[in-house]
Amino acid sequence: MTAEKEIVNYWYNKKGLFTINNIKTNSNRDIGILALKFDKNIVNEVYHIQVSCSITNNISETTNLDKSVSKIIDEKFDDKAISETISSQIKQFLIQKPRVKKIIIIGAMPRSRKSDIIKKFNEKEVEVIEFENILYEVIERLDTQYYRNDIIRTLQLTKFLLLSEPAKLAKILANDSFTSSSRKEFLSNILSNDDIVKEFRKTNIERLSAILRSSGLKASELAEMLEHNVLNKKTRKMFLTSLMEQESMRKLIKPKKTRKLETTLGKFF
Repeated sequence: MTAEKEIVNYWYNKKGLFTINNIKTNSNRDIGILALKFDKNIVNEVYHIQVSCSITNNISETTNLDKSVSKIIDEKFDDKAISETISSQIKQFLIQKPRVKKIIIIGAMPRSRKSDIIKKFNEKEVEVIEFENILYEVIERLDTQYYRNDIIRTLQLTKFLLLSEPAKLAKILANDSFTSSSRKEFLSNILSNDDIVKEFRKTNIERLSAILRSSGLKASELAEMLEHNVLNKKTRKMFLTSLMEQESMRKLIKPKKTRKLETTLGKFF
């Protein structure tokens, strides 16, 4: 099996489903993965799973989305040879519901067309699962036991030896393969975690200053942020006192000498 099929197969097994792989039609076509959900000796659900995972998805490039989706379904699910092979495979089991649920697992999908692609498949009674969600769930649940499956073992090594190293993870995220918007979204998600935000207590002044300078905040926005989100009733006075003690601020607000008005000699006497 391909790496993505191994991961999908492992994911379904961890969910308690029995999977059948490497099933071929008479014309030597791979039908995908069959997943069976058992309740004792009876099969409650049958899933016919096709994995169409690529780094750059061709579905998004088509001008006629409905036609492209229909073609994929005809080739991967509704083909006569595939349907007959599935029927012959599940005959050996006692099935409560003979209906086979169709699932396609897709790799990269652009955000601009993702909802449309999923909608078109759903309209034709094919459920869409994003491969990235499966991959995340598999990696997130991996522990430190030894895995005999080479693909899962590779994911385990990646998780515990590479992604656990902050410096290396930072270099990966700074790589050219990540767009500017992807980095912004990553940082936004990181900073929405309260535990991560608390770590800023350990951030030195120079680094925090660099973050604020790069944020593009206007002076009025910075003042409003300090007023409503940072300072409280007790710290506002302390902040203003400390601010006024800074040399540059003293120079800025140093009172100007007023010129004395001339008075008449008579008034002087």
